[in-house]
Amino acid sequence: MMRTNEHDQEAPMNQSARREGVGEPQCALAASNGGHRGALMAIVIALALSASARSQCQYESFAWRPQDCGWWGFTGFVGYGLNDHGAWCGYRQQCATDGDVPIYCSPDGMPQVLPMPPGASAGGAQATAVNNSGVVVGFKYVGQFDEYRQGVIWWPDGSVETIPPAPGFNNSRAVDINESGVIIGTSGGPYVLDSGVMTHIPDPGLGGGAPRQISNAGHVVGEFGSESQNTAKAFIWRDGEFRSLEPLRGYPASLAFGVNDLGVVAGVSAHNLGPPSGYLHAPTIWIDGEPTLLPLPPGYEAGACFGINNAGSIVGFARPGTSGGGGLVRVIWIAGQPYLMNDLLTPGSPPVGEVRVINHSGQMLTGGGPRLLTPTWSSPMDLNDDCAVDGSDLGVLLASWGAPDFDARCDFNGDGIVDGHDLGTLLGAWTVHR
Repeated sequence: MMRTNEHDQEAPMNQSARREGVGEPQCALAASNGGHRGALMAIVIALALSASARSQCQYESFAWRPQDCGWWGFTGFVGYGLNDHGAWCGYRQQCATDGDVPIYCSPDGMPQVLPMPPGASAGGAQATAVNNSGVVVGFKYVGQFDEYRQGVIWWPDGSVETIPPAPGFNNSRAVDINESGVIIGTSGGPYVLDSGVMTHIPDPGLGGGAPRQISNAGHVVGEFGSESQNTAKAFIWRDGEFRSLEPLRGYPASLAFGVNDLGVVAGVSAHNLGPPSGYLHAPTIWIDGEPTLLPLPPGYEAGACFGINNAGSIVGFARPGTSGGGGLVRVIWIAGQPYLMNDLLTPGSPPVGEVRVINHSGQMLTGGGPRLLTPTWSSPMDLNDDCAVDGSDLGVLLASWGAPDFDARCDFNGDGIVDGHDLGTLLGAWTVHR
């Protein structure tokens, strides 16, 4: 059944306003403003990550049927980006050709083809990220042999805009976009595109810069250097301030893949041991720039994490050993505790593959298929998504107590302030543990 496409139906907004990133984030944890509030929020996240999970969530898995191309056969969708409402974007192969077509899928909707960007070569285009305002970014292939990738913005009014490459370069691939409309990508190095102004994140001398994600608070994470040569170094950048993120002790390299609005970074400490062993990975988070090893499920000795949301839930994988040994499983860390993803699916759900994206609503998107995983147990008072209302959620609420830039999720009665009424609501839903 065809459903309304949110991307085409969104209420009109002035085009210039879109380019300036107008639009309020939905259910986003307010960014810290420094001082005592910032320190308190960091402590709350640290406690949530170190606490034992009280219960395990279950997730419903939904997949979209492949596109029927008639005599050409079926071609599946590949998911890349996911916003907090459950809309996702990606691409599929064109029918009867080898090129790609960009895809957008509204919440509870069906995948729709986005307009092909002008000037795209035979390789087509791919969508890589979508924000809550419905702005989609990605890239188009350019050149006789599809050798270049130029950034593209698909606006909700149906217009398409190309991101010009930096002077002297042919690439400008867009990777991610936040709620303020700030875009990150690569054009002669990692860039930040804010209101049409491209700013490059400086290379610390390692080369090979790759941005991965931007938070709603403006934190950009990624890495410079080469993982294969053990020179990769993760970084976090915000408002012109650059900081390298050191790997765990004993690992020469680090890579950052995800960041939340508090600046907590998810990634990996890595060591290329060479053939036949391959890579040794350790799932790592950075709080205030300090690396911490995430626990692994029993029987697993290596892993990585790719995405983190504002509740501190983290997605990644685990292995029995190095990459040369196989046995990879998908993992989610809830309140700091690891669970095998396929163990948490509702009965009868098919197993899921690679999960790299988790939104602030707790939904996850797999790459192939794709599959959208949605928590089946939810309470507005469960602020850290661990399927319980307890001290961790109380800490999140207290961090917004009386604050003008409070976390909107904590204002349960919608009166514009987090106070005793909201505290009473949370305590009324307190989970009784047996």
